[in-house]
Amino acid sequence: MQQSLPTNSPDRFTLSNRWNRRWLVMLGLISLASMGGCADTPTPATSPKPYTGITLTLRCPEPLFTDAIRPAVRSWAERTGATVTLLTEPMTEGDTTDIGIIGTSELGRWADRDLLAPVPANLRASDHPYQWSGILPAYREQVIEWGGQARALPLAGDGGVLVYRADRLADPKLIEFFRQTHGRLPQAPASWEEFADLAAGWAALENKPSLPALSGAELAQLYFRVAACYDRVAVNDATIARRDDLAFQFDLTTGEPRLGTPGFTAAAHWLGELARRKCLPPSPAEGADPVAALAEGRALMAVLTLDQLARLPRPTGLTTPRYAIAPLPGTRQYLDHQKGVLIPAATPNYIPYFDGGRLGVVRSASPHPAAAFDLLAELGGPTRSLELLSNPALGAGPFRVTHLDRDRLIVWLAYGWDSEQTKALRDALELFVRQEVKNPVYGLRAPDQQSLRAATAATLPGLTRGTPADTVVAELLTRWRQIDEQTPRDTRIRWRRLAAGLN
Repeated sequence: MQQSLPTNSPDRFTLSNRWNRRWLVMLGLISLASMGGCADTPTPATSPKPYTGITLTLRCPEPLFTDAIRPAVRSWAERTGATVTLLTEPMTEGDTTDIGIIGTSELGRWADRDLLAPVPANLRASDHPYQWSGILPAYREQVIEWGGQARALPLAGDGGVLVYRADRLADPKLIEFFRQTHGRLPQAPASWEEFADLAAGWAALENKPSLPALSGAELAQLYFRVAACYDRVAVNDATIARRDDLAFQFDLTTGEPRLGTPGFTAAAHWLGELARRKCLPPSPAEGADPVAALAEGRALMAVLTLDQLARLPRPTGLTTPRYAIAPLPGTRQYLDHQKGVLIPAATPNYIPYFDGGRLGVVRSASPHPAAAFDLLAELGGPTRSLELLSNPALGAGPFRVTHLDRDRLIVWLAYGWDSEQTKALRDALELFVRQEVKNPVYGLRAPDQQSLRAATAATLPGLTRGTPADTVVAELLTRWRQIDEQTPRDTRIRWRRLAAGLN
């Protein structure tokens, strides 16, 4: 499927009227000049469109996202004189794509082979309308970089929230259960341990799972998010001297997987306990739908991505008030890297884990990189990016500081929540990115990430079927090492360092 966006497409009537108006103005000027006996007045020159005659090809494999950017692409093409062809297919190494829209995890695959052009320096200038400094640090300093160079521009960020049945927190049976079992009242969980307690309480009272079934890929996402919080303590500007190693999934010196370290094993045991306490059903052989489970009452709590959040039922135009939004929790323990053991956290320890979103990239073989980056800067700039975020079907998370400004709350109203819960959504996303945390972690993004993800998604469902956590971790380690063996050690170590933001 393709559609070319031409430089100009005025209808004949509009063109004719514009032409007549120009002649009237010119006749008027000539008449005034002759009446005053003045010499001919020169006609002001019009500025040429900067990219007249240039043709760009943009590939985006997501039809919804393609349709969302189409008006902005058309507007840019008409303003600059370029012609842009949109293709709803993924780019391939041998095609003639100028611009590609890819997932954040795919950057290493393209950048490591030098197939992507570096972001031009002019976009970073303080007076450039793109406003480079307004990009959230996680994206500006890490997500778009490979080998110390920015190789992409963010077009959509990552985002996730906790959705739970607020009406069921007031259940007298649940309140009594919590008083007897935990000595406190049930509430929206601030830690993953409290999440497990609440899910187990509901499961015990309902005598059925309280969480939705998760696919292998969804289980992997949850596993890494929880492991990130167990794996390191959050540091900020005041505690930056305590910053732990940048390594997450892999050791950056040896290249070995870190899945056997305490943070990852704690996350695996946490998932296994959810299954043992009968709050997490077995992962299905095929797809799962957490949104349907919530809507149909088969689940009372779930971690949702933004595109999933947009699919919650809205019988009256607003999401039913029995649901409420909360930020993703932290953990009550974290790994002391000096001692090699988990130690208690004074407050829930939350570490941002970035693994979603979309990037715009320019192929290094493109004959028109300046025009291509200009179009991407338009799409991801301060104004157009707000349009993408306000389209809930895209599930686009924040990647600019202004996306989370309190006076931009209108951006999040499109998700269909009342004013109170819309504020809760904005607040939850602000806590999701947690800008003050200086040691966030990132999803797999080296050239072998697809194989590693597939192995993880195939192995972790064993936790939901009663396989001991230590057995599952050992099996996953074996699978990752088998994948590692397919790549020379020096190359693997280089990939791990580049994926972590090191050269």
